[in-house]
Amino acid sequence: MATQFHIVYLSPNGSTGKVAKAFAEQFSGADASVTLWDLAAETEIQSLFQQLKTDGKVCLLMGSPVYRDMAIPPVMALIDKLPPIEGGWAVPFVTYGKACSGVALWQMAGALQAKGYQIAGAAKVVALHSMMWTAEQPEGEGHPDAADLEQVRQLAAHLVRSLDADTCKPLPLETLDYQPAERAQEFKAKIDKPWAIVPKTVDGDACTECGTCAAECPVGAIQLNPLPEFGATCFDCFTCIRTCPETAISPAMPLEKIAVKIRERVQTINEQPLTEIFSAGI
Repeated sequence: MATQFHIVYLSPNGSTGKVAKAFAEQFSGADASVTLWDLAAETEIQSLFQQLKTDGKVCLLMGSPVYRDMAIPPVMALIDKLPPIEGGWAVPFVTYGKACSGVALWQMAGALQAKGYQIAGAAKVVALHSMMWTAEQPEGEGHPDAADLEQVRQLAAHLVRSLDADTCKPLPLETLDYQPAERAQEFKAKIDKPWAIVPKTVDGDACTECGTCAAECPVGAIQLNPLPEFGATCFDCFTCIRTCPETAISPAMPLEKIAVKIRERVQTINEQPLTEIFSAGI
């Protein structure tokens, strides 16, 4: 029986979307059945749930950027809503801005296993850091590049071969627990804590109430009243700050200082390899 591949992702800065599309292109090129679900635009997610329950042999690929060393809340919330399934396969994948991929793959894989999925593989892919768009030579500049995406395609090709032939071996969860023990413990301690939203200031004189921030927010967290107000679903992707035509929205810490801290973290952690795929069969 042929495997049905479903790729679900949220990509505020575009990098996770590039990886999702690389997976989809490889699946399509192998004549595999594939659907692509962008959570920022998707309103019919219940249709995905129905397909997961009725498609037979399924593989769910779930993509998230890494924020604060974790998968972002909207992706984890979707995993929590997934219908339980026995015998399905899943592949978590993440992009991160070179500073650290954290425990996001381990976190996502554990949640997917709790829903009955076996982990067929995983991928972490280095990308342009989403908070350094104003910086010179931002961390992760030029990524994901052709070499990064080639590794993604290799994993996709392996998934088609092994799942269709029923030779795929489950990836042990501990394989994705690759951070040094002390660092991993620090990161995991964040998972069950509330997501504290970064305070943002709106310059009332500069804001024209154009609504760009609300329209571009990937989770609909902004309302105009008449100035932008940020709701509880905000996870600090800074899309509103990046896309505001009047630069009227500012984070509590200036972007220049954020960039300094990011560079310090890149040097301190020095994660290697930057891009890596995981599979029990490769």
